[in-house]
Amino acid sequence: MIQLSESDYLAEGYARTCYFHPENENLCIKIGKPEVEKSHLYKEINYYKKIKNKQIATFDYPFYAMYHGVIDTNLGEGFVYDLIRNETNQEVSKTLLNYISMKKDNPIEDAVFNEALKSLKAQMIKHKVFASDLRPRNICCKLLKNGTMQMIIIDGIGHRDFFPVADWFGFFAKRKVERRFQSIHINTIDDHRQLLKRLYPNWSY
Repeated sequence: MIQLSESDYLAEGYARTCYFHPENENLCIKIGKPEVEKSHLYKEINYYKKIKNKQIATFDYPFYAMYHGVIDTNLGEGFVYDLIRNETNQEVSKTLLNYISMKKDNPIEDAVFNEALKSLKAQMIKHKVFASDLRPRNICCKLLKNGTMQMIIIDGIGHRDFFPVADWFGFFAKRKVERRFQSIHINTIDDHRQLLKRLYPNWSY
């Protein structure tokens, strides 16, 4: 059994709390919150099982955090995922929300974010991998030594289509991803700023 403590705390979302894996610096452990139904937690896990045979070697880069199974912890059932770290300094990569919240102090040019978003979208289409929630808090920005960035989905992966034709056919995959990006307007970092403004009217940048 893995022992987790307050010192292992990393972050949290609406459904799960995330901890550093105390035995592996490249992994994290997500624990479901008590008030969240187990069926909700397993929706993402079931989708990961569905895409586990994707040929990662054909990806431009791994564009979603890989899932490594369930373990027992002193805080309950834990779901193990990749912990995204920068190539530049090995620090834990910030989310897109973190960078947007820096406002004028953001050290990275918008063009870098926009190119990374374009690449993320293209890979989702090409490899037929979908996400139900692409808000800025669910996207990590991995900084590379060459000055570029990789955007990696760390939460909210999967979909709820009853007839998942997008899983099988490229035409429908492209239409599904593009519709998702267009419906909430997230093609550029400025789109994400506007999204945050809509979600949180008192938020400013």
